[in-house]
Amino acid sequence: MKKLLIVIVIAIAIAAGIYFFKGGKVGGLSLSGGSLPSENAVLEYVPADTVFFAGSVEPLDFAKTLEMSSKMGFDYSAMMGAGFDDLKSELGNAPDAAKVLVSIYGDYLKAVKNKSVKELGLRSELNMAVYTVGVLPVIRLELDGTDAFSKAIAKIEADQGVTATVNTVNGVEYREYSLDDGTEEVPMSLVIATHDNQAIVTVNTELDDAKDLQRTLSEKPTTNILDGGVLNELASDNGYLGYSIFLLDNLAIVDGITKPSANAFGKSLQEVLDAYGAGNDMKDIQTPACNTELTGLTQNWPMLSAGYTEFDDSNASYKMVLKGNNADLLETLGKLRGHISDNVSNDDFAMSFGIGLDMDQMVPVITTVWESLTKEDFSCPPLAEMQAGLRQSNPMMLGMMSGMVAGIKGVGFSVVDVNEDALSNVERNPMAFMQDGQFMVTVTAEKPQNLLQSLGMYAPELAQMKLEDGGEPQVLPAGVGAETKIALRGHDLVLMMGQTDELIGKVESNGSLEKNGLMTFSMDFKKYMGLLEKMMDSAAENARGSEKEMLEEQKEVFSELKKADGIVKGKFDITDEGIVTSSSYQAK
Repeated sequence: MKKLLIVIVIAIAIAAGIYFFKGGKVGGLSLSGGSLPSENAVLEYVPADTVFFAGSVEPLDFAKTLEMSSKMGFDYSAMMGAGFDDLKSELGNAPDAAKVLVSIYGDYLKAVKNKSVKELGLRSELNMAVYTVGVLPVIRLELDGTDAFSKAIAKIEADQGVTATVNTVNGVEYREYSLDDGTEEVPMSLVIATHDNQAIVTVNTELDDAKDLQRTLSEKPTTNILDGGVLNELASDNGYLGYSIFLLDNLAIVDGITKPSANAFGKSLQEVLDAYGAGNDMKDIQTPACNTELTGLTQNWPMLSAGYTEFDDSNASYKMVLKGNNADLLETLGKLRGHISDNVSNDDFAMSFGIGLDMDQMVPVITTVWESLTKEDFSCPPLAEMQAGLRQSNPMMLGMMSGMVAGIKGVGFSVVDVNEDALSNVERNPMAFMQDGQFMVTVTAEKPQNLLQSLGMYAPELAQMKLEDGGEPQVLPAGVGAETKIALRGHDLVLMMGQTDELIGKVESNGSLEKNGLMTFSMDFKKYMGLLEKMMDSAAENARGSEKEMLEEQKEVFSELKKADGIVKGKFDITDEGIVTSSSYQAK
C-alpha cells in the first residue's frame, strides 16, 4: 500500500506542478474573468459532466510563465526539487508504475530548471487537464507534434529496467505498468499512451477495455466541458481567468453515489465496484430516502471551484469558492462574521493572523443550524444516526460558557519583528527571543474595559488596572519572560510583548466594529522565511543523525524560499457567493 501511495502522490505532484505554473498569460493579460475561448484540443476529450476538473482553457507559454514567477522571486526548480533525491532512494522495491512516474517527475524538474518542456515533447504553450471520465482519473497534455514524449518514456523504461506491457484498444497503442510491489497485489495498473497529438495518463481497471480505456484514451464525449458551459459560468461568476480553473461537483458526486443511475459518475462507480466484487458495499445509502436527503443537504453547497483572478510578474491572486445555494443559511452563518482590527495586520509585520468572530452571535447561529437539522426526522441511516446525536445535546448550554467572551468581535496575533541574532541562539537562550522581539495580541470588543473586568475574576490584578483610551500602556504584573504591556485603543485591547516602546507607535485607535471577515493571514514572505531558516539552523546545531539531516534540508528549503520578496495575504469569509477563501502575493 505504501508503494501505491507513492504512485498516487507523484501523479498528483506532476499534475499540480503543471497546473499551478499556469498562472497567467504573458502579454495581453486580462485581469478579470469573462468569456472563455470556445475551442481547446485537450478539452474536446473532457466530458461536460465530469465531477472533477483542473486545467486551463487558454494555453500558456511555459518559459514566460516561469519567467514571471522568477521576477517575483520564486525558484520553482529548487522548491519542487527539495526531497526528490530521498524520493528516488525509496524506489528500490517500488512497483514499475512508481519508477516511471518518479522519473517523469524528475524530467519535469529538469524542464522547470531549463525553462523548456521540449525534451518532454510537450507543447511550449502548455495545455493540459486533469479530470474524470465517470469515476476514472485522466491526465491529458498536448504534445508538440514530435515523438520526443515517446522517446522520453522509452529512455525512462531503459534507465529504470522497466518493461511495459504494450496493448491496443480502439486503434490506440498504450503502455501498461504494474502497481504491484511484490508483497501485495494491486488490481489495477498505470497506463500511458499518446493519441491525437496528446499524452494521456490513466489507469486500467478490471472493467472491459470498452468501459474504461476506450473511454479515457480515445473517445470524445458527445458534449465536452467547453460546450457544456460550466467553465464560462465559473469564470463569469467568480472572476476566474481562463488559465487555471478547478472544479469539484459535490452535488453530482453525492447524487451518483446514492443513486447510480442518476449520472455518468454514479454508473461508472457502480461498474467499478461490481468489477471488484464490491457492488453491494454502498447499498445502505443507495436508497430513495438517502438520495433525497443527502442531495438535499448537498444542494446547499453544490460545487467547489477555484482559479486565478490575477497573475502578472508582480502580483498573483487566487480564489476558492464553496458555492452557497441557500440564501437563508448564508445569512445565518454570516452573522458569525466579526471585526478584524487594522492593528492586527500591517505589510511591515513579519506575520499576522486574525480571527473575526462575533461571540454574541455564536449561540444564536449554532442554535438556528441545530434546529434546522433536528426539526424533521431523517430516514437515511447515517443521517438519522447523526440527528440522534445532535438531539442529545443542546446548544443553549453554550450560553453558560459564553458570558466571559461577550462583546468580543475579533482577536489577532502579530509577529511584528524578531531579532535574528536572538533567534539563532534560541536553543541556548529562549528568553532573548521574546525580549528582543516585538509581538502583539489584539482583542477587539464592543466594550473592551468590561472584558478586562471579566478577566479580573481569574487575575485580580487585571481588574485593578485603569486603562485610558489612547493613554500610556501599563505594565502587566506577571510577564512571560519579556516586558509585557497592555493598552486601550478604541475598541482594541492591545497586549504588547518584547520591545514594547517600539511597538506602541505602531498601534492606532480602532473606532470600528464593522463586520469584515472570519479569518485573515498576512506574511512578509522574505522576512518570515528568513526567520524559519534561522530557527532550523539553530535547531540543527544540537541535533544528531537523521534529525540533523532533516533540519538542514529544511533550512535549505527556507533559504530558497526567502529569495521571494513580497507580501502574502489570505482571507477566509462567508459572502453571498458562499464560503470564500482568497490568497494573494504582491512582490515588493
